[in-house]
Formats: sequence, structure tokens, C-alpha cells
Amino acid sequence: MVETIQIVYVTDWIIADHDILNEDPFAEVLRKFDMDVSIQSELPEFFDHIDLLILHPMHMVSDIFETISRSKIQNPAIKTVVISSAHGSDLFLHAIDVGVDKYLLKPLLPSAVKKVVERLIRQSIESKQAQKAFHQINLMSSAISKTSILIRMEENGMIIEVNELLCKLLKCQSDLIIGKHWMRFVERRFWLFLRTLVRERLKAGEIYRGIIELVKTDGDLITVDVTIYAVLGRHGEIEEVVCIGQDVSEMNRAIVSSMEQLIDQDTSLAVLFDHRHEAILINKKYLDSNGFKNNEEFFSSCALCIWYAETSAGLEPITITGTIRKEVLESIFTRVYNGEIDGRLVMEYLGRSKQFFTVHISSMPNPIIRNENYHILYFIDVTPLERLKEDKINDAKLMSVGRLSAAITHELNTPITYIKGNLELLKWECEEKIPDAMELFIPIDEGIERIESIVNSMYEFAGTGKEEMKPCNVHMTLIYALRIVLNRSKHIVPIRINGEVMTQTTAYDLQSCVTMGISTRLEQVWIIIVNNALDEFEKGMLSYDNRRLDIRFTCEKEKIVIEIADNAGGIPEPMLEGIFDFAVGSEKKKSMGIGLNVAKAIIDKHGGSIRVHNENQGAVFEVTLRVYEENR
Repeated sequence: MVETIQIVYVTDWIIADHDILNEDPFAEVLRKFDMDVSIQSELPEFFDHIDLLILHPMHMVSDIFETISRSKIQNPAIKTVVISSAHGSDLFLHAIDVGVDKYLLKPLLPSAVKKVVERLIRQSIESKQAQKAFHQINLMSSAISKTSILIRMEENGMIIEVNELLCKLLKCQSDLIIGKHWMRFVERRFWLFLRTLVRERLKAGEIYRGIIELVKTDGDLITVDVTIYAVLGRHGEIEEVVCIGQDVSEMNRAIVSSMEQLIDQDTSLAVLFDHRHEAILINKKYLDSNGFKNNEEFFSSCALCIWYAETSAGLEPITITGTIRKEVLESIFTRVYNGEIDGRLVMEYLGRSKQFFTVHISSMPNPIIRNENYHILYFIDVTPLERLKEDKINDAKLMSVGRLSAAITHELNTPITYIKGNLELLKWECEEKIPDAMELFIPIDEGIERIESIVNSMYEFAGTGKEEMKPCNVHMTLIYALRIVLNRSKHIVPIRINGEVMTQTTAYDLQSCVTMGISTRLEQVWIIIVNNALDEFEKGMLSYDNRRLDIRFTCEKEKIVIEIADNAGGIPEPMLEGIFDFAVGSEKKKSMGIGLNVAKAIIDKHGGSIRVHNENQGAVFEVTLRVYEENR
């Protein structure tokens, strides 16, 4: 749009109705300009709308300079020209003082006036355009300041200007922000990203668009969609950096909330990642089932497990024990996302139980930022299927062992029969000839009975024997079981029963509580629990003198309670709930081949209960059995 310039030409020379007389040759030149030209004989009173004021008096009087002075006061942008034949240094100085833009001395050609006016018109047009642009910039700046944050900073990141909205969002006065480095107000996890990637883009003349988070004075975060660009100098150096942003915290919270609802229904682990592959949140059911109050507690906690990837060469570790869970999950996500893992993952807790997972990633676009995605990493727990497979393998092994046991027990029975027969003959001979030697046969008889009991157990294991529930002395089963493990335990930890140290000569209480059960099976329970405790002591660093393995045996009116407590370090909290599940036991090289699930199955068969908890830096197993009714 062409700007219209208001030109006022004041002259007291004689001007005809239609033609200018020779006395004033300049009015005709001015009329040829395609502008709003007004020719008058009197000085104007107001100058607000005048762009170019041209004075051509017949005589220079004081009113001329007073008029020019008033025009500059009322309208600083006005251009003034004086055409006169009067000259002198005082006159020129006076004209300069009042702000005359051009003082033209006659005689003067009309073409010279034309050139001067043309130049002044161009200056007026440029001035008007600049004023209009300045006004528009002010309007735009005012609008932006109400809806967008603004940060201007030096090349080194020191803030030189902020707007009111930013101060309001950060809850901080501008004088406390200006002069500080802008990274001070940016969430720490964006520092490296902004210092490297964004800086390189800015040096290349690019504009960065993305999401960052600013930190309020109270520590809360503001999610901001920012545009960052650099003002470059003549030689391509960064002179100034400008950051304009929109507060999208509410929108971002709504998006993340919808993602959270999407994964909350999963019972297995599901993790939401942002476009930088940083873990944001975990599904609620997984948090609740594992005892975590919120995402922050889960992410910052130490990982008690090692992750493996199944490969053709076996299990390959992909994380290091001791790192926090957030780092572990981000490491797994990166490998799965990059195609480095395409099989199953195995999670091992403290070198014991294993869980098996298949993993896949679901990606969704971020509605706020183009070309950015949210990702969900799903862990599908296939442990039950894996354990079912292991059960089938174990069943096949047990069948083979059962057949072997049947053959061994059959071979053992024959020599035991010979021994028992010859022992009876020897006892008859000694009874007549060496009566004092009869006491020596008591432990031999007990040993033979023990061998027969073991053979019967092997028969039961092989499926060829028969075990019947009958009244049995629980204290006796405990003593018998401890005699078996005593040879191992005496080098590891002293065993105390109700405060007294267990030895090979410790006798069982003949009057102790009786329960309806299978004595050999109950002995098996005590052996399993005690052996697990011995395994833990051997793995620990506790000195022998500080180790304790206490067994408390109490017999009440309706129940028998056996507590086996150690101070070997206890059971990790995540394992307590499933400690009696199949395949949770001690290390294979120290294991009897049976686990706590077997012990629980035996106690359940006897109508009792078995529980475990941690106490005094150790584990406490509590077994409860019913008292045999005839003894009540």
C-alpha cells in the first residue's frame, strides 16, 4: 500500500486562481506530485497530520521560526523546508536551532526544489512505514507476552530479557531471572541435550522446535513447547538467542494420563517412554502388586535382579546388578527398539528364581510435537509356561530316578536281611556268654531301623512302597532329622533346641506331643528347612561365633508349633510371597534336589501350615501341626 503524504505549502507571494505567477515558480512543481498538497497563504495552527511543511515567505519574520518550532513540538516526525533569499550566519543558526530540515537559498530552480521534496517525501514514507511496523511489533509483542513465554539471552546463555508471563509461571521476579544462566531454570535432564544438539543447530542457522521442562521456584515442572532460534552476526556468529514457548503442561498431563489408563490394566510390567526413550511411568497394577507407592519410588529403587536375553549361544546378561530400575528399563528398551533383542528376556532375582518374558513395543504419535512418539514396552510374563515345561522335564527325571531307587532299595533289602539275621544270632550268643555286651547292640539296632526307614522312604519315592498316616512323635522326627544333618552343621553353625545345643547324644522326648502323620515325611521337612539355612550361612560372611540356628518346639493343647530361626541374612522381600513356589530353592551344587515347595506339600498333607517371615536379620519358618485327638 502506497503511503499518502500530506504536504502544506505556505507562501505570501501572489498566486492567481489557476496559474501561479512568475513571482512563485514552486507551487506548480509541488502540484505535480501525486500527494495531498495544500497551498495556503497563512501559517497553520496545528501540525499533527502534516508530513512536509514548505515555507516560502516574501520576508523572513520571527513568526516563521516560531511556527517551525511549534511544528516540531506537536509532530516530531514532520519535515520542514524554508525557501528564502535572506541569508546570513545568524539566520542559518536560528534555523538550525528550531529544527529546519532544509534551508534553500534563492535564486533557486524549480527542479532543485523538486529533488529536495522528492527526497523528503521518501524519508517521510519510510518514517511512516517504520512507525507502522513498530506499532505492529508492539501489538504482536503485547499479544505474544500474554500467551507465550519469552527469553532473550546472550550467546553464552545469560538471560538479558524475559516477559511477564514467564515470571508468572516460574513464580519469580524478573530481576531475579535476568543476569542468570537460562539452564538454571531448565530441568536437569535437558541440559546435555540443549547444550549440544540445539547449539549445533543454532550455529547452522536452524530453528529448534521441541518440548522442554522449566523448573519453578517451588520445584514443580512446567512443560513448554519451545521455538529456539539464534540472531546471527555478519560473519555467522551467534549474537543473541531467543526462546519463545507455549505452556502445554495441562495438555501434556492429559496425554500422559490417557497413556497411563491404556497400560494400567496390564498385570505384567508395562512401561511408558517418551520420544527421548526415557522411562516416564509404570502401570499401576504392577506397582501395587510389587509394593511400590508411585513411579518415582520404583524408578529410583535399586534393581535386585539381572536381566538376560535368550540367544542361540545361551543367556546373555544385558544389565549390571546394582543399577537403578529406571536405567535398567531404558537399557532394555534401547536394545529392543534397535532390534538387538528379538527373543525372550529372563529376569533372575538374586541368583535364584527366574521369570521369563516376551517383549514388544507399541508406538503412538505425540499430538503436541510432530515426528515425536510415545512408546510402550510390554513385558508378557510367560513364566507359568516355562515352569510347566520344566515340570514336565522334572517329571521325566523323577520317573527315571524312581526306577533307579526301586532297583537300589531292592538290592539294599537283601544285605539288610542278612545283617539282621546274623545280628540276632550274635545277640543270642552274647546274651549267654557276654551279658555285659548287650547294651552295645542298642545303637546297632537303631541304625538298622534307620536304614530300613530310609529304604521304605525310597520305596515310597519310587512308587513301590506304602506309607500310612499313623500317630507319630513329632519331637522324635525332629531329633532324627537333626542327627542326619549334624555332621554337616557342626562346622557351620551350632543348632539349639529350646536353648540347648544339639549333639548326637541328644535324646527325643518320649512323652512329647503326637500327631497323625508319616514320620519320615516330617523328617524330610526339617531336613529341607535346616539345609537351606546352612546354605545361606555358607554364602554369608558372618563368623561362626555370631551365627545362630535356634529351634523352638512347643506343644499346646490342640497344636504343635516348631519354629526354626536363623540369622543368615533373611529372605529378600520380593521372594517372600512366592518362596514356596516350585523351583525356588538353594544352589544346585548344595541342594538335596528338593525345595520348600516339597516341604509345604508335606505339611499340607498333614493338615498343618507353614509360614515364613524375616526377623532379627534372618528367616523364621513356623510349622504348625495338629495334636493327635487321643492325646487331647
